[in-house]
Amino acid sequence: MSSGWTRTVAGLLATLAMVSLPVEITFRLVEQPVVAPRPVVTLLTIGSCLLLLWSGLGLRRLEAARVLSRRPTLGT
Repeated sequence: MSSGWTRTVAGLLATLAMVSLPVEITFRLVEQPVVAPRPVVTLLTIGSCLLLLWSGLGLRRLEAARVLSRRPTLGT
């Protein structure tokens, strides 16, 4: 058997072994009731997410402008 076949068979056996293992999930009930965060915390979270989105859009715009300025023209 070549090394490629050996690796393929070993990978297949490892995958089958991992899939066949039992998985146990435990849910623990919380004794304290879940309380919604204060409005200030919610606004700060929303604001930070919007800041990340806007900065990403700004970086995309800058990169698009940089690519367009470097594009060679025909005849030069």
